[in-house]
Amino acid sequence: METEIIEQLPVNSLKDMRLRSRSERVERLYALLRERMTQKQKNWGSNLTVLDDPSTAQLPFVLRRAKAFEKVLLEMPIDIEEDDLIIGNTVKDGIIIRVGRPKYATEEERKAYEESLTGTQRSQLETGLAHKTPYYADVLEMGLSGIIVKIDTKIAEIASHQPSEERDEKVALFQAMRLECQAVIAMANRYVDLAQRLSIKASNPRRRDELLKIAEVCRRVPEFPASTFHEAVQSFWFIHHAFRATGTGISLGRIDQFLYPFLKKELNKGEVALEKAQEVIDCLWLCFNDRAQICREFFFSDTAENLRKKLVSSGTGGDLETPGHRTRPFSEADRATNHMGQNLLLSGILPDGSDGTNELTYICLNSVEKFALTQPVVTVRLHKASPHKLLIRVAEVLKKGGGQPFINNDDILIQGYVDLGVPLEDARDYANSNCWETMIQGKSDQELIRGINFLLWLELALNRGVSRVNGSQIGLDTKDPHSFTAFQELMDAWKAQMDHQLKQAIDYIGRGVVNETLEHSGHGKYCYNPLLSALTRDCIENEKDLIRGGARYTIWHVMGEALANTIDAMTAIKKMVFEDKTVTMDELLTALKADWEGFENLRRRIVSRIPKFANDDDYADDIGRELMDYFVNRSRFHAKKYPTIIFPCAIGTFSWYFQIGMEVGATPDGRHSRKAVAANLSPVAGTAGSGPTAAIHSYLKMQVADLAAGAPIDLRFSKSSMKGITGTQRLTGFIKAFIELGGNMLTLTLTDVEELKRAMKEPEKYRHLRVRVGGWTAYWVTLTEEYQRLHIQRVEHGLA
Repeated sequence: METEIIEQLPVNSLKDMRLRSRSERVERLYALLRERMTQKQKNWGSNLTVLDDPSTAQLPFVLRRAKAFEKVLLEMPIDIEEDDLIIGNTVKDGIIIRVGRPKYATEEERKAYEESLTGTQRSQLETGLAHKTPYYADVLEMGLSGIIVKIDTKIAEIASHQPSEERDEKVALFQAMRLECQAVIAMANRYVDLAQRLSIKASNPRRRDELLKIAEVCRRVPEFPASTFHEAVQSFWFIHHAFRATGTGISLGRIDQFLYPFLKKELNKGEVALEKAQEVIDCLWLCFNDRAQICREFFFSDTAENLRKKLVSSGTGGDLETPGHRTRPFSEADRATNHMGQNLLLSGILPDGSDGTNELTYICLNSVEKFALTQPVVTVRLHKASPHKLLIRVAEVLKKGGGQPFINNDDILIQGYVDLGVPLEDARDYANSNCWETMIQGKSDQELIRGINFLLWLELALNRGVSRVNGSQIGLDTKDPHSFTAFQELMDAWKAQMDHQLKQAIDYIGRGVVNETLEHSGHGKYCYNPLLSALTRDCIENEKDLIRGGARYTIWHVMGEALANTIDAMTAIKKMVFEDKTVTMDELLTALKADWEGFENLRRRIVSRIPKFANDDDYADDIGRELMDYFVNRSRFHAKKYPTIIFPCAIGTFSWYFQIGMEVGATPDGRHSRKAVAANLSPVAGTAGSGPTAAIHSYLKMQVADLAAGAPIDLRFSKSSMKGITGTQRLTGFIKAFIELGGNMLTLTLTDVEELKRAMKEPEKYRHLRVRVGGWTAYWVTLTEEYQRLHIQRVEHGLA
């Protein structure tokens, strides 16, 4: 590490280089984890049911759900292994166990639910939730026993009401909340008993004392308020582990903020050394990855062709029967990421307006740096007043590879939520969802309106509303494109398609939320999550489950897709058809119908000579700005009908570049039929030839300040351009400029194309090489060749 940089780092947490190294305990745990990542995992509990007892089948659905939750936590395999400091994984005989969910829906309910599904909805009966985060601080401050007191108070209050179906439903919900809270406490007590048994057998006095300490910690938390930093971390992990084990994939929130008060208290009293705090967080980091898998042979393989067949057979290639919730089939890339929805945020503006950077922020960044792991997905919240030391540290960690941490701009995202009506204090406490999309931490029910495919709308505008993929009439029958005499007529046709789809999607979601039918969410009337509801602000007070309007905020992101491809395609039409007149509309449409076969010269001309997005060229960027203005403004217009719902806009693809592309035939940007689209709000692969600064300037013209849900631009730099102190300074300066210029979200990955090519040929030598995929990080060797080739195509940027 360069001395010049070290001198600029915080004295308490980073100047001591021991914090950046792995302790002997952590080294052993890390080696064990890496070994297990190559082993095939086992399933447990997939055949369990809570319906064996006839009396259970007579209980309200929500209580049966709670009993299934309890059954898992009381019966799943548990272990405390040598060196474990943070307790809670699912291991049996040294093999990682994937826990199944017991059945709790009757056959009649199952049949009724499946018959209610429409269009592309897939059954989510007896599944968990995602895109949420609990208010962890409540558990740390009052313990689950304190939460249970609040629940019991409500039960007593409601029980005094006149008998009614509504009263009985509310009582059942709160009884389910209570049961699930008690189940987590019971799980912790299983570890108390185990730790005590192991301590008796322990031959090493030091380990015996550790096991007795573990028993003491687990006896206290999460039942009671945490009193130490170790207890706070363990309490947090027990809650998160309970959600993971029962199928709810939630994000982690602002971990360095809700855990920091416990560390700060002990630091002030001199009761804990930073080295010990670092070891606790390192152990937590390894827990996040305990189910990681890096062997491709253990993943089901979905090639692009297999995905295409799925899309066509499911009708997803354009079927909008279920607008706003278009389901795309999972690909190998989704599985290969080992993505479990574990997104956490560091630093950022606090509810009182101050900066939240603290010792724990840097401790967490140390953990990101020292492990070649993909979990958790780490986001650093920056703003114009962020400490320069933090920017330097972010740059240093980014240089280690893997595309982490992700960067959010608080100045833009907070104001975006304020503009949508969220009070400033709550807006400042936003978190990320499972990938990068935003929500209000511990206070919101957040979901996505998917499938707002800009490129598909262009195809519909050029084909009178008919999909080229499946031949279905899925859009408006707009004007015959052969009759267009000016580019604005094409733009108007695109806008008509966009507005039609936005109205359908927002109305579909809005009616479902307002009428509380829940079919809009894909979960249906049988979905509940009592523990998550108990830990989400206002659900207890509102006497409702989280997804039934209990949370303070209901947030549905309006997710636009394939913007860069659409800009490039419309730029080509404007330039070649309407201005230069070097090709007729009929010739272009014929080429698209033929998927460019016989028109390769025309395709190459478009790819090489026409202005492209992400090159700071106003010719292309002005088209993009008009598309974005319309998307945002019409989304807001249609959202006005549903004032109890927040509809923030976003541009994003996650890892679905192939699936999104498979919905669209050949397009005027030179793209072949059903091929991948550009990621998020990033350039089309190979087109950003003017460098990263130009790419950022184009990006900033796309109304990103109005995209409160998020709009990442993904950039890649060559490792060679970032070497040494000079490289760190370049990277720090680039990040600082992005924030000051008003960027929204940014991912930076340092790559070496030759290394990626070598890894394709010799994967065994590169098992732990990581790359950024959509909203998370994946091990390179687990991706299919299609995804690997796409990554290699991406431009390697240098910084002057």
